[in-house]
Amino acid sequence: MRKLIGFTVLVALLTGCSSQKMLSIYQTEGVEITQNTSGEDIINKYITSRPILHSSLSLCIAQELDNSPVVLNRENYLSSAWWPYYNMPSQQAITINGGDTIKLVEGNNIVANAVTNYQSQSKYFVSYTLTATRNAKNIRYLFSNIKQAQQYTGSIGNEGFENVKTLERAHPDLVIDALNKEVDKIQACLLH
Repeated sequence: MRKLIGFTVLVALLTGCSSQKMLSIYQTEGVEITQNTSGEDIINKYITSRPILHSSLSLCIAQELDNSPVVLNRENYLSSAWWPYYNMPSQQAITINGGDTIKLVEGNNIVANAVTNYQSQSKYFVSYTLTATRNAKNIRYLFSNIKQAQQYTGSIGNEGFENVKTLERAHPDLVIDALNKEVDKIQACLLH
């Protein structure tokens, strides 16, 4: 009986720490889900279309998207019974991404690499490749190579950019919102 109670408590603790899949991301129009090598569901691609406006698409992509390097940190906290927590300068800081935003302009296609961010208790960066295609009726925005990284991970090592999992704790809905805001910025530029 004691073993059964111990096992039940262990199972309850372990399942309480796990995160459920965000079911709404599976119904989000334009989101393509695939599995990574570990068998976990991740966002593979996101596609959305918007009406054509008259300005230069490549100019607006260059002006509105950002591919600046980002710095990801972990921080060390020390404390004792006699003084409060304080932050020591981190020994682990990695700088990733950066480079030219626009990678290719060919015909009606523009390929760009960029980084955006969103806030959810902590700041997260989202890196992606955008392929924008101007058709007769609209502009098709295809986001691929979508990855995210938490800016500060506290005392846990920062693993850098990783695929966006469909788990609630991975905030896939906020990633899609951040990508839609990037399209909104390009569309607003095209109005001018």
